[in-house]
Amino acid sequence: MYRKGCACMAKKQDWKAKLKSTRGMAQWIATYEAYNAIFKLSELALLPHRLSLPQIYLLATLKGAGGTLTTGEIGRAMVKASQTITGLVDRLEDPGFVERVFDRRDRRKVWVRMTKKGEQKLQEALPVSTGLSEELSAALSDQELTQLQATMEKLGRAATDKLDAILTASGSSPRGRGI
Repeated sequence: MYRKGCACMAKKQDWKAKLKSTRGMAQWIATYEAYNAIFKLSELALLPHRLSLPQIYLLATLKGAGGTLTTGEIGRAMVKASQTITGLVDRLEDPGFVERVFDRRDRRKVWVRMTKKGEQKLQEALPVSTGLSEELSAALSDQELTQLQATMEKLGRAATDKLDAILTASGSSPRGRGI
């Protein structure tokens, strides 16, 4: 029985080594693990404010755009599909943080507008998120932070270009899908 356990562990180690030996995979895994840890910390920090990290990001996106965007514009800004944005807007609309406004000229177009209550909630919760960001970023030098941002933006552009190419080839409009 003990030997069987050892063989199983050896197979797991071999698989991990093989996975991590693939060019870029170790970095993807590290990025994924860091993202999940940061996301969970953010969720815990924002719990008293009854906001999720995506919800605060949506509110901040609206605020940065003057308070009103279409669902498609939000999707592109957040790199999320329109269905995901619809769910986020639903959860922000219920407590009155945003409201939907239908375009009079084109009923298919839906504008999302941040309310005064949403602005107050963002003002209340944003320091929690920015404080956590500053605290975690203290583990890196300014130069490391600058390099990390440049690297992640470059990787993000490559992924977005690839996604656009796939969606275009499949006949879907990449911009029409909220991405």
